[in-house]
Amino acid sequence: MALVLGTNALVLTVVASNRFGEGEALLHMTERELPLSSASDENTGITLRLRWQQQPELDRGPGPGWFDQAKLEALGYDCSVPLTDLSAKLHYSKATPRRAFVVLEYEGDAWRQWLADAEREVQATAEGVQRRESSRRDLQSANDRLDRLRKLGSRLIAVDVGADPDQLRQAYPDRTRFIVAPAEVNLIFLREWTGKDGIYHPPYLGGRMSQLLVQYIHAPTEKRGVLAHYARERMYLGPRYTVTIRYGHRYEPWIVGVEPLSQPPS
Repeated sequence: MALVLGTNALVLTVVASNRFGEGEALLHMTERELPLSSASDENTGITLRLRWQQQPELDRGPGPGWFDQAKLEALGYDCSVPLTDLSAKLHYSKATPRRAFVVLEYEGDAWRQWLADAEREVQATAEGVQRRESSRRDLQSANDRLDRLRKLGSRLIAVDVGADPDQLRQAYPDRTRFIVAPAEVNLIFLREWTGKDGIYHPPYLGGRMSQLLVQYIHAPTEKRGVLAHYARERMYLGPRYTVTIRYGHRYEPWIVGVEPLSQPPS
């Protein structure tokens, strides 16, 4: 009994310290960024999953984007082996995941750039159809992706990474638009290749965020009323609720408020 009481007291103390004071960030997002995770007849709890996006897969572009070799070295990765060395593949394949802090931007420049890239893809595919380099099916797929992105895509985009959360917060001071959160990242080694257009691409190193260390948020009992109406609906045509979340000093989020965007079903 003493062990149980002591454990509960410790948990409550940690939670209280995380939520003390102003906190790290306060954001108002929608179901696009915080969809319902799961529900069942046996489990009456409701959990939301923080949904984010990051730059496209590294093998689709000419370079690593913002998560480049300099960022990897700042996180402690050994990038000293030349990428053209015969031992490079073996050396970099041994790189293990690391804990870091990632910056997530909500509905900002990164999201607008993401949307603009999808629109350019549709335009390029349409031009390819005219030149008979792409099919109408390709164009329909590109349009469908753009439509899903506009209506359902998460506007929470990873924009930076580092080892020191305080330095990241200084660089991104708007606590209503930027989240600084612990995450797991990986080093990826891309060998040289030549594209279908005949353009040569040299090898490079890039990083990827594999997961947030805290990405599931449990809805407290007093906040479940709105979410309970939607918990067992698998399909929806657009976001149905807004969620206000706050990040504490331990970089752990909790739900502050939930509001319906439309009248919940009776």
